[in-house]
Amino acid sequence: MFNRKRLWATLPLAAALSLSACSSGGGNSSSPAPGESAGSSPSASESASPSASGNSAGAVTITVLNEGAVGVGVGKLDDLLGEKKKSLLKDETQTPRVKESDFSRTPGQPIHPGVFPYFYQEIIRDKLKSKNITVKTEDWGWGEPLIQKETAGFLAKNIPDIIVGETQMPGFALQGLLEPFPDDMAAEIRETIAPAAWKPMEVDGKIYGFASQPGVNSLFWNKKLVKEAGLDPDKAPASWDELLANIQKVTEAGKGKFYGGGVYAGPNAGGYLRYGPLLVINNGGFADASGNPAFNSDANVKTVEFLRSLNKNHPPGLMVNPQEGPYFDAFKKQQTAYIIDGPWRASESANLGIEYGMSPIPLSEGGAAGNITIGAAFHAVPKDAKNKEAAFEYIRAMYSDEIQTLIADTGVRSPVKKAIAESADYQAKHPEMYLHYQAMNGNVQGLPTFKKEDSKVWQTFGEAVAKAIMTNGDIKGILDEAQAKAESILK
Repeated sequence: MFNRKRLWATLPLAAALSLSACSSGGGNSSSPAPGESAGSSPSASESASPSASGNSAGAVTITVLNEGAVGVGVGKLDDLLGEKKKSLLKDETQTPRVKESDFSRTPGQPIHPGVFPYFYQEIIRDKLKSKNITVKTEDWGWGEPLIQKETAGFLAKNIPDIIVGETQMPGFALQGLLEPFPDDMAAEIRETIAPAAWKPMEVDGKIYGFASQPGVNSLFWNKKLVKEAGLDPDKAPASWDELLANIQKVTEAGKGKFYGGGVYAGPNAGGYLRYGPLLVINNGGFADASGNPAFNSDANVKTVEFLRSLNKNHPPGLMVNPQEGPYFDAFKKQQTAYIIDGPWRASESANLGIEYGMSPIPLSEGGAAGNITIGAAFHAVPKDAKNKEAAFEYIRAMYSDEIQTLIADTGVRSPVKKAIAESADYQAKHPEMYLHYQAMNGNVQGLPTFKKEDSKVWQTFGEAVAKAIMTNGDIKGILDEAQAKAESILK
């Protein structure tokens, strides 16, 4: 078997300066918020206690990087929870506003989305307190600032006990910068947890990261617009051909007022995360088994041909707009009917009063189910962490029944624990999110990190796809040129 870990251990750390993925889906309120500037230096060593095990007699304080979706502030978790509760009760922007009664939680019952981070961290605190572990959080931002800080932290060997991130995390694992999960923990995860939560962080049979509530893509549609086109709004398209036919009918019915839509394909991480599943489904992808670019495969050529057909069913320039926000705004404003996006599209549509349909992404002819993680905040323990055993206890708490039941009760994302997501009760209460859970199983991948000049390689591919979509040029020739350029960058 090809040893990717051995290869990546010899590569420069600069490769970790990879894509800065947007997990927001063009407006996801639970995405990580921007934090400190990239120029600030890490301070993990100042807050981490001397090396100790998670079950030792002495108290252990671990340092954990903030994830915006569950963040309650910066500092000691014990102190932050009280402050978070006060701020939620005073926050008049919450709709509906958080009340004292919202802090009385009954597992299995719906919760106010505003109090989700509070309950999440309260459960973490209580579970770790029983093991004499306390948590101190730091905020290193998100996206490119976070990647730069983590890269600097690895170089300086000054890194928190738990780091978090999206597209950069598989690259860190491949470079040998992360501690593999203990064998018993990895075995438990493989047996009880959906692959989307850990499979993208697996290298040579070892797991290096975990996401408690990852997203994958599904197909959504506006039932009102679909119905206006004379289509059955409750029927999901079963194939790419049927999807394209439906989209074309909506565009015709819209007469310039609304369009069929499809998928965002901008030359950035937001685009790669959305149309990436189509490449995977059609037996293509971004890289080969050795981690080298595989941009010009015959399968990818056919997928880009499909993307070109979809482009004709959007307002000019929208599908490949370098800024992803306008694309998702068009769906929110009911100007486009179909969209491929993460699970938050369901709750956002409901909040906007859009009657929507949701289904797995249809398959191409000869294709097979596959997906790309999106909005997946992977937590990992660095090799240079000072309190590794205690840090792994934190990650164990993330897939505990208590945390996974909490995630299930929000109805915004699906739990990754099989016993909870596959229960009859969950399927009955959250049929849309159960569909999402099903999509988290099977061939689920993360975006690859290339061995050097990662951002340049991605830019080469993204611009080539945009050119192929927007012009009538030979798609095979355009992708061949992109492949040759990528290979020259990597020499």
